[in-house]
Amino acid sequence: MPSAAAQQGAQSARPKTSAVKPTQQWRCERCDVSITYMVGHERNDPPAGWAKDGGRSHCLRCRRAQAAEEAIERAPADTTREERAKIRAAAILDFEIQRDPDRPNGEIAKVVRCSVPAVVKSHRRIEALAEA
Repeated sequence: MPSAAAQQGAQSARPKTSAVKPTQQWRCERCDVSITYMVGHERNDPPAGWAKDGGRSHCLRCRRAQAAEEAIERAPADTTREERAKIRAAAILDFEIQRDPDRPNGEIAKVVRCSVPAVVKSHRRIEALAEA
């Protein structure tokens, strides 16, 4: 039989449960990832990068994927794999620019993994389309 000291050591090694319960949770409808806020840290707005549309929440990763999928769906049926890759990359770049147009080009390039000149070119194209 274990000694009293050994029993007490085993009890203290058990994970302790917090008395503080989460009060607000955001769950992505597409990938099921969730973010939970603790009492006193709740937010009225969705988490950074998330969007709520028609009662459905989506994380930033899924929003980027949806932008790419929508662009590929608009592509002609005979589009090659390489062309689809370019369409996907351009759609994600456009999404990031439209999501936060005031963000520096270098930050957008880093997130999208492209060059700063590509971001500038896309910015100009988006602005020209908005003016037309």
